Amino acid sequence: STPAEVEHEMNAMRNLQKEMQRVNTQRQQALAQVGENEMVVKELDYLEEDAKVYKLIGPILVAQDLVEVKANVSKRIEFIKGDVGRVDKHIKDLERKLEEQRQKVMKMQQQAADKA
Repeated sequence: STPAEVEHEMNAMRNLQKEMQRVNTQRQQALAQVGENEMVVKELDYLEEDAKVYKLIGPILVAQDLVEVKANVSKRIEFIKGDVGRVDKHIKDLERKLEEQRQKVMKMQQQAADKA
């Protein structure tokens, strides 16, 4: 392996590491959204069935049906959890690729050291 080939494979490994950081950040943000929405559900559970609920749309507060709001928030939670599941699969795939790349780089470096 030439030094240029080793450098190329190391760059590929760095790119995988950057992708891993980006995806982990996505996962953390999604989990934070799940937590926020679960808090909303808990707060909504405190309300009487006939309570008035409003949603801020732009600069306007619009009246909403409590049952509909609870259903929408629950759907949002499930949707975000689905996203987390997809991100988790992506992370596992990236971990596998990153390990393969690490092994490849180490092997190339060892071959270069053996020749030296």
